[in-house]
Amino acid sequence: MAEAWFTKSVLATVAIVPSFIAIPFFRKNFGVDPLVFVVWYFGGTALSIALFLSATKGLQTLVPELPALLGILAIGMVFGAFANGSLFQAVGLAPNPGLPPVVYATSSMFVFLLSALLASALPALFNPVSTELSRAAGLLLVLAGLYLLAGGKIGGIV
Repeated sequence: MAEAWFTKSVLATVAIVPSFIAIPFFRKNFGVDPLVFVVWYFGGTALSIALFLSATKGLQTLVPELPALLGILAIGMVFGAFANGSLFQAVGLAPNPGLPPVVYATSSMFVFLLSALLASALPALFNPVSTELSRAAGLLLVLAGLYLLAGGKIGGIV
């Protein structure tokens, strides 16, 4: 049986597909700018998750302590807005809406490496992480495969 994080990752991968296909669809058929799409997309996402959390864990679980809330909002307003705004615009502009998510997936390698660095440098602030060489190699192979699927070439051979 697969680990919970892997199962949820696969489900997230399947569930995000209609969203990426919808960006150019709504742009072409309704004139919706990708940035307008992302505003309403995340509005719907936030509302659905808030309703789910309220129903399953209680309304009080929605609002963390003020310092955490302000930190989360700051990260969302700076990094989340820039990353998702850029990604959704790229999906709307790309010759195929599947190409920008491939480039975006390379962030996993940076997260993998930075998580290991932060966990060892600041163990009081960050949980320990797995840094097995086989996991890093697997991640690199997946990213290389995504690069090739997106039309990348290796030394003119492919």
